[in-house]
Amino acid sequence: MMTSTDIRNSFINYFKKNQHEHVPSSSLIPENDPTLLFANAGMNQFKNTFLGLEPRSYTRAVTVQKCVRAGGKHNDLDNVGFTARHHTFFEMLGNFSFGDYFKKEAIRLAWNFLTNELQIPKDKLYVTVFETDDEAAEIWHQQEGVPKDRIFRFGEKDNFWRMGDVGPCGPCSEIFFDHGPQYGTIADPYKSIAAGEDRYIEIWNLVFMQFYEEAPGKRTSLPKPSVDTGAGFERLVAAVQGRHNNYKTDIFKAIMEKGLSFFSSQSLEYFHGIEDRCLGDKEFAGQADTKQALEQLSALRVLADHCRAVSFLIADGALPSNEGRGYVLRRIMRRAIRYGRKLSTQHSFLSAMSEVLIAQMSEFYPELTTRKSHILSTIRDEEARFLQTLDNGTQILTDEIKKLKSQNKNIISGETLFKLYDTYGFPLDLTALMAAEEGLQVDEAAFEKQMQAAKEKAKASWKGKSLQTDEKHLIELSQKFSKTPTKFVGYDSLESSAYVLALSDGTQEVDSLSTGQTGLLILDQTPFYAEGGGQVGDHGAIRSEKSEVRVLNCTKHADVFLHQIEVVSGQLKNREQVTAAVEASERRQTTSNHSATHLMHKALRVVLGDHVSQAGSLVDSTRTRFDFTHNKPLSSEEIRKIEELVNDEIAKANPVSAEVMPHKEALDKGAMALFGEKYGDQVRVLTMGSFSCELCGGTHVKNTAEIRAFKIISESGVSSGVRRVEAITGSHAIQYLMQNTEELLAARQLTGVPADKTLSQWAEERRNEIKDLHKQIKKAQSNQINIDDLLKAAQTFNTAAGQAQLVFADLPIDDRDVLSQISDQLKNKIQKGVVITVGTGDASHPVIISVSKDLNPQLKAGDLLKDFAQAMGGKGGGRPDFAQGAVPDRSKLSQAYDLISKKILQ
Repeated sequence: MMTSTDIRNSFINYFKKNQHEHVPSSSLIPENDPTLLFANAGMNQFKNTFLGLEPRSYTRAVTVQKCVRAGGKHNDLDNVGFTARHHTFFEMLGNFSFGDYFKKEAIRLAWNFLTNELQIPKDKLYVTVFETDDEAAEIWHQQEGVPKDRIFRFGEKDNFWRMGDVGPCGPCSEIFFDHGPQYGTIADPYKSIAAGEDRYIEIWNLVFMQFYEEAPGKRTSLPKPSVDTGAGFERLVAAVQGRHNNYKTDIFKAIMEKGLSFFSSQSLEYFHGIEDRCLGDKEFAGQADTKQALEQLSALRVLADHCRAVSFLIADGALPSNEGRGYVLRRIMRRAIRYGRKLSTQHSFLSAMSEVLIAQMSEFYPELTTRKSHILSTIRDEEARFLQTLDNGTQILTDEIKKLKSQNKNIISGETLFKLYDTYGFPLDLTALMAAEEGLQVDEAAFEKQMQAAKEKAKASWKGKSLQTDEKHLIELSQKFSKTPTKFVGYDSLESSAYVLALSDGTQEVDSLSTGQTGLLILDQTPFYAEGGGQVGDHGAIRSEKSEVRVLNCTKHADVFLHQIEVVSGQLKNREQVTAAVEASERRQTTSNHSATHLMHKALRVVLGDHVSQAGSLVDSTRTRFDFTHNKPLSSEEIRKIEELVNDEIAKANPVSAEVMPHKEALDKGAMALFGEKYGDQVRVLTMGSFSCELCGGTHVKNTAEIRAFKIISESGVSSGVRRVEAITGSHAIQYLMQNTEELLAARQLTGVPADKTLSQWAEERRNEIKDLHKQIKKAQSNQINIDDLLKAAQTFNTAAGQAQLVFADLPIDDRDVLSQISDQLKNKIQKGVVITVGTGDASHPVIISVSKDLNPQLKAGDLLKDFAQAMGGKGGGRPDFAQGAVPDRSKLSQAYDLISKKILQ
């Protein structure tokens, strides 16, 4: 039987033999595509190619694309683990023709691969075509010999594809695999497929990009029709391996067995056997132990699927957070962790199963090995946080149920349901089950409204949109000159003569730009660095005989540099000679910061460990900002060591060399590839002595001594598992250090710090003195209050625990700690009873209620305080024996006391 690895490799090799270029999977995080949350189809990386905006060096391609569907339009997250084919992460096999072959070849390639390469019996396959696509139907029948009664026609909903409201579109043809009559109830295959039964499963879709749709229903034929196909890898493996359920294939087996080893002595086949028997034995399916086994199997499947999505998303740069992509990742992680907790409270399933996944798939996806430590540490950190909130969530639900019962209410609100779902990982069905056990219901409609709002939040930063006119113009403008890319001379010179190739006002090409106008400029060569690799674009000036132009920024597309300009004076014309000059002082400081970033990156790895890798950067003339993977704040000692290492390398005055070489050769040399960057076949390797070696296309100093000095000015957290360091170099660092030294000397003189002590030692001593003084003041305030006088007004009342006293103290004190001390003294004196102390503040007034623990069965401090504070327009809460709050309206103090005393003394 072919393994999943065999099938994947067979697919790639088959299409390579048929003259297809093997193109590696793009990242799950789409590059420069705001329309997508995650890569969700094989054609994503070829979108601009199909639109005619980005030519390729090949006309045929084959890919195995990583995909995630867990948010936005494609969101089946809650079904994952409970059905045979729902996944958050999956692989899409695809072959593509960019104006090369069309229907005949596409159909021949697909059918031949399935029936000959994979040996799938032809009588197991059915095909569908668009209802008016006679051409495709005829090819299937005449060319491949598929009987007409196995070729079905469907309408636009099923068999017509569009890239958007406007753009390429065309009919599609799908191939279905028959898993057998036991998985369906409808004998007729056409009706079964139309009904969406589980018997006939789509395993391949061939999209024929035949038309361009200018408006709904208005189509013109494309001059070069193209093909985009996609075969679901997991579905195809299931068909080849004779498994109806994707989770029963070797893709998931080792991962699930790892999870199973933590909680059961039974084999995976045992659980699958129970599931299979349940399909035909409803009575067996209803047994308690069987039901438990099926729940455990579903939990295992959730974990097996989610560990794949989590590992690949983190490897591609996503991190758990509360918005956008990070929000979706966190939901997937927390869902997996919760199901792991249902299986066992003693083990970490997600990280262990992810480790098996990494070992299993690293040969084809090496990024999993490269970022293994980061993946696992991120999972463990998120798991540790979430398990605490999960326990808290259980307590919150329990408290909410008690509260509703005390108020004679029987419905849990949508707001509470969603809070439990989103923050604490409780699905609606679990909350509903726990509520039903207590005789309560849930407001499911209100919950769904909250869910919809959350989905909008998750995709808020990634709203789908068509290519904007300006954006399209810039791409087209760049493509026009892509065959003669801009020559960058800025590594060696900050000034050069150049020839104007094109001018644009931002929406269209123009012949000239005049005083006050802004636009874009393309030169044949330029000293201006184009924004990339974390480094900002250069600023400067461009001069011609009759114009003065300010360069505001420089970017690039397809190796064509786009200078964003403003004409200061005169008129700049197309096809004229100019002089381009970079702002020298800005470039000098930027290169200093960029070179220091490389040294800092290496120093971080030396001090903190090899798990450190780049998670983002920004380098300009004022500072360097570097985000890196690390799960806790840097200590003062760690920062000192990093600064020391970097400044040592600066002091060594090592030469900085740049060398262009093949990508593989650079990696073999030990060059570090910065995460998130795209590299071509030839790369630029930057070496700084024996300390740092990285791939980088940015501008740098010639010698580390030019950096002069390095100083970290801030360290903070960006998101879970990512820290941010900001640093300065050169003249900025010297000025910073000089200013701080002057301020330090002035502070020593002003405060009279002895020469044998540091300012921090002296400050710590003063702080301790102030603490002692505060304690003495509080003690003095407390001693001024006569406890015995307060007790004279105490009221006696009867309780189940015997006689008790109610003491009320209205005091001119604003310090909550002093009030608390007095409250404790009063309670100790009466031993049994309730003490209410009210202080005096500015905008609000502190309130403390203390109840002796033997009275808690009938009197709770938190409940009393809520009523007391509410009567005075305030709020508060706490434990049954101690509660505190604040009130703004002191004029109602007597009314509040009367209210509480009646409750206590009744």
